[in-house]
Amino acid sequence: MADKWIQGAIFAVALGLVAMLGTATAASKTCDGSTLTPSPLTATGPTPDAFFARAVPAFLVQVVRTAGTATVDLEVSCDDATWTPVGNGTVTVNATTPSAVMSVVSPACTYRAHVTACTACSVKVLYACAGPR
Repeated sequence: MADKWIQGAIFAVALGLVAMLGTATAASKTCDGSTLTPSPLTATGPTPDAFFARAVPAFLVQVVRTAGTATVDLEVSCDDATWTPVGNGTVTVNATTPSAVMSVVSPACTYRAHVTACTACSVKVLYACAGPR
């Protein structure tokens, strides 16, 4: 009888460890840090990619100009269909300011960048998240 109890206890502990590992892995994959623009954007419009920033303490988005002038908004959507600009999430990059950063603390939902103005522009959009990977 004691052997069955010990086997049950070992199983329960192992199951709990697997559950915790699964949670940690899923949380760290929501925001791996990369680029939202596989190739530079050269016209107005949203980035082709978005990222899920749930379960991270913070993230930043960097806009890097390679030509021209561009204004870029950071946008959020909680239904992945309706996008709206994040407050204080607009930057302009040009010859004087070739790179700019926007950040969000305690994010929720999905984020992307949106080029709202482009004069002979070419921009890359990168992102990185705080917390474990």
